[in-house]
Amino acid sequence: MFRNYLKTAIRNLRNNITFTLINTVGLSIALAASFIIVLFVINQLSFNQTHKNKGSVYRVINHYINFDINSDQTPYILSETMKEIIPQVSKASNIRQVRSFKIQLQNENINMKRVVGCQSDIFDIFTIPLIHGHNNGELLTDKQSICISESTAKKIFGTNNAMGKEILATVDKVEHTFTVKAVFKDLPKNSTFRPNCLINGLHNIPRFNKHFNTENIETNWEYNLCNTWVKLTDSRQAEEVDKQLKSFESKYLNNKKEFSYFLQNLSDVYLNSKHIQTNDLKGNWNSIKIFIAIAIAIILVALINYVILSTAVSSNRSTEIGIRKTFGAANKQVSLQFLTESLILSVMVLPIAILLMILARPYAESLFETSLPIIQGNVVYYLLAYLFLSILIGFLAGLYTSLGLSRLKVVDILKVKIVQGNKKNFVRSSLIILQLIIFCFFVACAFVINAQYQLAISKNPGFHNKNILLANVQNEKLLKPFLNEVKQHSSVIKAGGAARGLPTYSSATMMFPHQKNKEELVKVEGFFVDYGFLETMGVELVEGRYFANNNASDSKTACILNETAVKAFGIENAVGNKLQTYNIIGVVKDFYLHSFHSEVPPLMIVVTDNYLSQIAIQYHEESKEDLLSYLHTSWNKLSPDTKLEVSTVEDLIKQMYAGERNKFTIVSIFAFFTMLIASFGLFGLTLFIARSRTKEIGIRKVLGCSEMDIIYSFVKTNIIYVTIACILSIPITNYAMNIWLKDYALKTDIEWSFYTFTFLIASIVVIVTVLTHSYRASKLDPVKSLRYE
Repeated sequence: MFRNYLKTAIRNLRNNITFTLINTVGLSIALAASFIIVLFVINQLSFNQTHKNKGSVYRVINHYINFDINSDQTPYILSETMKEIIPQVSKASNIRQVRSFKIQLQNENINMKRVVGCQSDIFDIFTIPLIHGHNNGELLTDKQSICISESTAKKIFGTNNAMGKEILATVDKVEHTFTVKAVFKDLPKNSTFRPNCLINGLHNIPRFNKHFNTENIETNWEYNLCNTWVKLTDSRQAEEVDKQLKSFESKYLNNKKEFSYFLQNLSDVYLNSKHIQTNDLKGNWNSIKIFIAIAIAIILVALINYVILSTAVSSNRSTEIGIRKTFGAANKQVSLQFLTESLILSVMVLPIAILLMILARPYAESLFETSLPIIQGNVVYYLLAYLFLSILIGFLAGLYTSLGLSRLKVVDILKVKIVQGNKKNFVRSSLIILQLIIFCFFVACAFVINAQYQLAISKNPGFHNKNILLANVQNEKLLKPFLNEVKQHSSVIKAGGAARGLPTYSSATMMFPHQKNKEELVKVEGFFVDYGFLETMGVELVEGRYFANNNASDSKTACILNETAVKAFGIENAVGNKLQTYNIIGVVKDFYLHSFHSEVPPLMIVVTDNYLSQIAIQYHEESKEDLLSYLHTSWNKLSPDTKLEVSTVEDLIKQMYAGERNKFTIVSIFAFFTMLIASFGLFGLTLFIARSRTKEIGIRKVLGCSEMDIIYSFVKTNIIYVTIACILSIPITNYAMNIWLKDYALKTDIEWSFYTFTFLIASIVVIVTVLTHSYRASKLDPVKSLRYE
């Protein structure tokens, strides 16, 4: 029986080759687009799933009570203490990236990235498969022990068997000879923990002690510098451990009530850390939801195409159905025949769709701003998802047609009642309109997203956003000498240093009492600058003065507030007033320290000599290239071993809003694919209608109907469809875009012109699609048309 279904299905697909090709192309594009999204979604959902103990592995989160901020930074001593006094904690380790780790290889110093300081328990917390070596619980106990990844071993020694070999390296310019105790497999890209080298965490302590001018960082509870990871004896004990941490805090934190600890499961670290300040990779549930919605929309358009074309050609198969039923075929058998055809088509396009997906993957990676690796451990999930999706599309696409055609009565078929009835036309019209609604929605959304992006890069942020260079000077000792060199160039108007330039991603939060209600604490952002920075960036002064280089007290007790901070503190006559130990010497206009996503925060600006890492340079535009050459030459004289990074404020702002630009591109591309797929269906439907109306057109031409009237009769109906679709898409677009714009403090208006242009674009595409067959139909010879059977 199945063999007969298969043969009949293949014959029918071949006999209707035009419609088969249209459906093949439409389904291939839809599947390829959805496959890319499936790849993205599976990779996102699979983060940290390779770790076998993920259910019982937790990260300790530190809640800063006064600031109401969650951070993954905890004291160094926390892991050891939890392991000692909390019985549910079986393993514990703190981890911290080791900076300035250089391996000496063939008289060359190689900077190593992703070098982590931790404890031996790390091998029991995370799944780190060992190629060479044995996890005896003491792999990193010795300070001169090192465990390296397979790729690192091959890079250094040319082989992965590096057991017992020595590595000469420097940690913060201190020379060490490390002995390789284990070589482990490179952790997959869908793991947030992916070290190249593991060494004893004590190597970080000298740098911390020096930085904070202390001697006991490893036992001090006040400095939050490390991530703390624990493995529980039972994953169900997390709530009990959280309760024990409360008494733990009162004992070790001296009841200061500044910090509070709680656990976060490893499975939640990637996708559920939006509320946590961390340097780890973060996923975005909203992005996953958006891409899934886009995939569903594109697949829906392809399904509608199949249904429209299948119902259109169904009248040509009415005789076949009647004969089969006359010979005893049941409704179920007829239904299975049409389902088989649909499933064969969907499976047939599967390899084509996979090939298109592979070809398009590099472009999708740049659009999604993330890599889309084909992770070996996920291959089975990819294939199962792709196969399931293809079969599901084939089943759903064929279901409507098969159920409708299988119910036809033999008497009606023999009486030739299978015509284009009102009910069938209504269903087909509704499906076409639904396709156009999806297209209009995508196009209108693209207009709104682009308007928000253009607003973000063109709006005055309250400081100079043109003709400003930002030079990254990571060595603060070289900043002042380099700044002096910069000021010597004739094209430099002004220059000044800062801990971070404008705009910035980072933040530093402080708390001060309200001026009138001392018990109320006001949260402000701290912004640390050098003399001349505010003037260089064009931050406008409302009252008072800027920091003065010749005023020694400015570097110790002076501060400048923005207008929002003055209001937040309830200060009257700000200049000359005090904010605890700080003298307020000026007030500046509000400016956007960060992006337009957030409101302007209360801001306190302080001059400092510490932590300065960037120099802002205002220059004459015509001499930019000469200035850049001068900057690199001057820097090479001061620090020949390091490269100077220079960027413009314009580029930084564009980079800050790159997500919006990419969203516009993504939505535009998917709008194009949606219209392309819909156009194939509309093209095929117009072809069918033109053929079915051959006699009608001949009669109308005999009765004096012009060619333009015939073309108009084809175009008019489709323009009505576009109008209805555009009107129905307006409330949907408004709702979706208003939700999206909630993430912005400064947002664009959703203008009616967006919908006008959407209507024009949709109309042009539909007219061009329909015009070919309508024009050809209008040119038919009436004599030949009337002879047409």
